[in-house]
Amino acid sequence: MQEGVKMDDKNMKSTVMDGKIVGDKSMDDKVMDGRIMGAKIIDGKIIEQIKTLRKQLHQIPEHSMQEVKTKQMLMDFLKSHTALEIVDRGVWFYAVKRAENDKTFDVSEVAAEIPEQMAEYKQPIAFRADMDAVCGKDGKPGHFCGHDGHSSVLCGLGLYLDSRKELLARDIYLLFQPAEEIGKGAELCKSLIKEKHIGEIYGFHNIPGKPLGNVLVKDGTFACASTGLKIHMTGTPSHAAYPEAGRNPGYALARLLLQIEELTKQFNETKGFVRMTLIGMELGSENYGVAASDGYLKLTVRSEGEQVFNEYLAEIRKLAEVMAQKEDLELSMKEIERFPSTDNHAEQVQKIRACAVSHQIPYMELSEPMRWSEDFGWYLQETQGAFFGIGDGEDYAQLHTEHFEFPDAILETAVTMFAGMCVDIKDGEC
Repeated sequence: MQEGVKMDDKNMKSTVMDGKIVGDKSMDDKVMDGRIMGAKIIDGKIIEQIKTLRKQLHQIPEHSMQEVKTKQMLMDFLKSHTALEIVDRGVWFYAVKRAENDKTFDVSEVAAEIPEQMAEYKQPIAFRADMDAVCGKDGKPGHFCGHDGHSSVLCGLGLYLDSRKELLARDIYLLFQPAEEIGKGAELCKSLIKEKHIGEIYGFHNIPGKPLGNVLVKDGTFACASTGLKIHMTGTPSHAAYPEAGRNPGYALARLLLQIEELTKQFNETKGFVRMTLIGMELGSENYGVAASDGYLKLTVRSEGEQVFNEYLAEIRKLAEVMAQKEDLELSMKEIERFPSTDNHAEQVQKIRACAVSHQIPYMELSEPMRWSEDFGWYLQETQGAFFGIGDGEDYAQLHTEHFEFPDAILETAVTMFAGMCVDIKDGEC
């Protein structure tokens, strides 16, 4: 998850259902041994197994696209503890629990050849976890975002599915992706959606500052689209005593920054939420006898929804082009770590709500999207699905800080939500 500006606590509201405030203690949830307890469907042994796994993963954090040890540990765990089919795709992998019936076959493969048979079967469903770690201040990776927990939860779902005695009506895919932190993993793995005809996909993130164990839901955009922007302007050098003889991009970049700030205000008033954050500026050199002729403006921009985001980026590019042309400067612009908006589908969000209610897990509605970004949005462009949050605790350490570690207290809640959604739900009701 790309780190952004933290929103205040007003982005959450309670929902009233049948006289109960969802997310309130009137839901009769109980805290036992540090865990949120609702309608228990997950064996305690499974939670202990994945708690141990998470701690082991925590000790081997790896940079994005370098998750070699992490991937192997997860594959070995599932091979040792389940009979799930494991498929290695190089830098990522998936596990699948096949539908169990008297006509067992790979639904995804048959669908393309014998579409009429699909009437007897539900489309496969997928659940996703990310494996990479955050790059710390010292350049070393660390699990400061909770991906060790996400992967452990997905393994917990695998343990649960393997232990079920009831037959499954659909194939269930567990997708372990790399490189979420740089926005590349889901884009790399999204081909599985079409390949296996997956009808729904779900994912979650732990969220500090929100009540422990509460599920956080939102229709529409759950997390903003964002990208880094590196705007490069080049002029011509001159002696510092004769600046008029050269073309210095510093003034143009400074004016452009103010123009983008004004554009951002206009978009917020007329289009929807957007935000620009100045990351840095670079100009000239340490030679005090030479006027600057080369400069960079580094920004992070974000927005709610892809359409507004694309319009916002187009306007920023137009401003930069006009400024560069006016000042006779060469211009180049580069996007860095682009993330799509995570746009939930309403039907799947309702299934999350229904699952939480069925298992007596409190949930809360987000009135605004999270400002940070998540590459899960790539999957939601391919099929229906939804992303949700689970509270780490109101006073919990913030993501991407050295004091953060995934809270084991929410492992059971997360596995219960995944398990409930893949085996219980029909037409939005558990």
